[in-house]
Amino acid sequence: MAVSNRDRIGQMFDLLAPKLDAFLSQILDPQLEAGRTWVDIITAVDNSDGREVHRGDPSVQLKLITRDYTHRFRRNWRPLNPHLNRTHLAYAAELLQVRHTWAHMRSFTDDDAYRALDTAQRFAVAIGAVDTGEEIARIRLNLRRVTADKDDKKVLKSAVDNPEASGLKPWREVLPPHDDVATGNFHASEFAADLYKVATGGEVDLDYADPVEFFKRTYLTEGLRDLIGRAVRRLSGDDNAAPVINLQTNFGGGKTHSMLSLWHIAAGLPVGDFPQDTQELLSASGYTGAKVNRVAIVGNHLSPSGAIKDDGTQVNTIWGELAWQLGGAEGYAIVATADSNRTHPGDALHELLAKYAPAVILIDEWVAYARSLVGRDDLAGGTFDDQFTFAQSLTETAKGTSGILLAISIPASESGDDDSEFAAGSAEEVGGAHGLEALKRLQNVVRRVADQWRPASSDEAYHIVKQRLFKQPDAAGLAAIGATARAYVEMYRKYIDDFPREARDPKYENRIKETYPIHPELFDTLYEEWSSLERFQRTRGVLRLMSTVIHALWTGEDAAPLIMPASIPLATANVNAELTQYLQDSWKTIIDADVDGPNSEPARIDREKPLYGQRALTKRLARAVFFGAAPTIAPGSVHKGIGTQRVFLGTAVPGDVPGNFHSALTQLSDRATYFYTGSGKYWYDLQPNITRTAKDQAERLHKEDIWAEIVRRLQSQARTRGDFAGVHVCPETNSDIPDTDEARLVILHPKVAHKRGTDSAAKEFAQEATEQRGNANRTHRNMLVYLAADEARLEELDTATRDYLGWRHVLDNEADLDLTQNQKNQAAQRQTQADQTVTARLLQTFTWALIPDQPDPGAPFILRETKVEGQSDALAERVSRRLGNDGDLSTRQAAATIRLALGKVPQIWKDGHVALGSLWVLYSQYPYLPRVRDRRVLDEGVVDLPMIWQTDAFALATGYDEVANRYIDLWIPGDERPAPSTSDSLLLVRPDVATQQREAEAAATPGMPTGATESTAEKHFEQDPDHPGVYHRKFKTRFYGVKTLNTEKIAMDFKNIAEEVIAPLRADQGTNLTVRIEIEATETFGFEEAKVRTVSENAQTLKFDQAGFEES
Repeated sequence: MAVSNRDRIGQMFDLLAPKLDAFLSQILDPQLEAGRTWVDIITAVDNSDGREVHRGDPSVQLKLITRDYTHRFRRNWRPLNPHLNRTHLAYAAELLQVRHTWAHMRSFTDDDAYRALDTAQRFAVAIGAVDTGEEIARIRLNLRRVTADKDDKKVLKSAVDNPEASGLKPWREVLPPHDDVATGNFHASEFAADLYKVATGGEVDLDYADPVEFFKRTYLTEGLRDLIGRAVRRLSGDDNAAPVINLQTNFGGGKTHSMLSLWHIAAGLPVGDFPQDTQELLSASGYTGAKVNRVAIVGNHLSPSGAIKDDGTQVNTIWGELAWQLGGAEGYAIVATADSNRTHPGDALHELLAKYAPAVILIDEWVAYARSLVGRDDLAGGTFDDQFTFAQSLTETAKGTSGILLAISIPASESGDDDSEFAAGSAEEVGGAHGLEALKRLQNVVRRVADQWRPASSDEAYHIVKQRLFKQPDAAGLAAIGATARAYVEMYRKYIDDFPREARDPKYENRIKETYPIHPELFDTLYEEWSSLERFQRTRGVLRLMSTVIHALWTGEDAAPLIMPASIPLATANVNAELTQYLQDSWKTIIDADVDGPNSEPARIDREKPLYGQRALTKRLARAVFFGAAPTIAPGSVHKGIGTQRVFLGTAVPGDVPGNFHSALTQLSDRATYFYTGSGKYWYDLQPNITRTAKDQAERLHKEDIWAEIVRRLQSQARTRGDFAGVHVCPETNSDIPDTDEARLVILHPKVAHKRGTDSAAKEFAQEATEQRGNANRTHRNMLVYLAADEARLEELDTATRDYLGWRHVLDNEADLDLTQNQKNQAAQRQTQADQTVTARLLQTFTWALIPDQPDPGAPFILRETKVEGQSDALAERVSRRLGNDGDLSTRQAAATIRLALGKVPQIWKDGHVALGSLWVLYSQYPYLPRVRDRRVLDEGVVDLPMIWQTDAFALATGYDEVANRYIDLWIPGDERPAPSTSDSLLLVRPDVATQQREAEAAATPGMPTGATESTAEKHFEQDPDHPGVYHRKFKTRFYGVKTLNTEKIAMDFKNIAEEVIAPLRADQGTNLTVRIEIEATETFGFEEAKVRTVSENAQTLKFDQAGFEES
């Protein structure tokens, strides 16, 4: 049956409870009255009324530790403080909550269970139950492997979406990880070497237990080479070599690994069994291969109450342990008296070391052992002070005994200042006030004799990680590594402004080769930022994290050339759990929402924008920001965030376009809830940003609020009318649209939008408004044009408007929201951006012109849809230009066009004429006639008659005499007198009728050519000088014309000239027609070279007679 997470938590408490009972009994019971135990404290404080309190109940034990019961029992009595610091108390409080959750039968996620087991293991070590901590760690390891199995290949492959780089091999093809890393079966998943297990034969992992395998996966740093060299020389009899070495490192910094190196070189293996680099080091140092005696004393495995060895020897003190490990019962006999009496061994110590030299003596976790003796004089291990007397004697004796090497591990101070008077060692490692006191005194003793040594510099750390996690490259692999390094640095040099200066340096190419396949930026971030977190254990923490990341990427078939900060698949359970264990729990939900995962905001942005999505750009940037900035959010941090160039450095892969990074980060900033930007840096924070506030407000808005803002903005469009006589904005009903005889644009309300080819709400409104005004029929139906919003684009406008109103709300309520100045600036900037977006989308949304049209005068009118676009910021100008180009709205109308319109309704001048006023009524009412701006357009067209009026126009008259059956003041083109003024009574006379009257008038005048009148005779005829009274027709033989075109309407002017001037001239055969175009353009500051080249080439292609640019 499968083990559940509840089962694992239950097993953990079963293991922890007896140790907690023993811990509390040891500290509290001796300070109570005889016969009373720590349980009586709980009973007394809680006034349990006879209810039984079980001493084996973890809830009871943890309550006593976390809720200040001892103070409540006896004022100011806090006996646990010297043994448990604030970190340990935080562990206890967390475990108490876990116990409550477990007791209420609630389930545990893998992440929750892993966190609980990790905390329990740390707490067990803190109370001295190291063995129990190891058992809990095994439960956690089992959970880790089960979780890894859940992250099967399919899931991992979907989570690993890093792009490949053309021409570069994926790292997985060049440098595969070791098999245990690739499969996720980490034999030492904690990457914590255990000296005690190796020394006692309890370590089954050959990576640590077998000397050859150990050195195969160990990178020999300069410090480790120096340590091994010293040790070999000392054990070979060189008395000038350092006899005592203080392996002082930070927590997780490799001190135990260094001790294992000393343990294995003292195993007596032939030099040829070691790897080549180790062989060379040993040979150069004088290694003989002789077996030497070895001692490994690990303080947290050494009981202050003593122990009975397998051979029956009772060992009490640390010097008794040393003697027994050197020589068994025989060696122990040398110090037996001192051990039994718990007194200093004196000269017996020198006798012991001299007899069993050469020997390597390794002492680890001495602080942990010493602190357990504080305040006790009844333990077999002696007193607290005895430890430092013995430490002084041991170091001095080792120094004076040839062939003895003593290596002691003492934690480094947290401050990093080794000369500090008070060494504030890592609270987790030294354990409270007693541990700090032990640390201080041991440092004072050991430093007087020991060489101070640190195993690895930060520059060498990546070599350690690389050698432990990856196999060695072959020749082809080395070539591929070189190609990848060159490609990256070339990219950094190409986009010089987007990356840090050091990335363009040739040295950076070498760094990439050295850290391959892990990008240097990833290593730098781990060692410079993540290692500053209290729970992150430098090299050990890096190994744990990177092994998990590499397993996920390997299984997911990552195709990227390097493993980068942007490569880390935070959505996978194991990677997420490993990384977030060093952060607050709330980071997990932030990662899911705003960093990584199928439903995260970056993933949505990538799906919506293929330009980003094809390379998972937004998600990769989000990962890089989170990984680089998360450690900087810790309390007290003054350098929050990661700079733009470092984000790009942790993200960019050859083939990326860094220019897209900026816009993707802007999108992320606009939409993510926990994403921040400021002062050129980006970061995620635990508190929602004001983007969330603005977004929440935007989502709360009703449709009516959005429409109101859109209408408010559209009102400003009424100021620019284009070619319309007026613009009406968002009428609520058709009664709001006046019934006038001027062309008007009606911008429809956003609630009635249009979709191409459908009977949309906009069409329905426009149809009704064209037919009626209120309850009455509309008269001037041909005077209206409608502009409607595109239904699809309206959703985008809605979103943008909500965003704008959300940010406006933030600024309007800045006092209530208690905004910082930085937040105010951000809100103002975002509101400005949102305002610009709404303005742009407004123009992109209102694009459908609905035009009343009536192709068949006998059928009802229809609404014809036309897509309107353009560059103008005024909607009326856009619609005017499109309608003008299509002939749907005119501000000028030639007589020929009026004549064509009359041809559509010949019945209106069946009597030979039609009044201008009656014609205008028809124009304004019926969509089968042309639509003009107003009456003035028709008036101007009527009097601007062409010379070939008989076919293309008409004659004019001021009236009609029905009695005489003649037109009054008949005027035809060419008459000398001006055309009659326009009025409703002005008659447009049919050409055949006008010609008939004119011919009758000519016949009534002797000598006058047919069709001529006295008023035109002198102008159009000349008298024959040889034959008085005989007239000859005068002919005009040449036409010329010059016109300056409107540069905004060149095409329309050309069209009118071609139709009204050039076409009639071309109509007669034999006409010699020449049309020339003269273009003149000036630019005060000179034309750009590109424009000069373009225009010149086009003029040459179009075969201009003359063309060129002049210099002034």
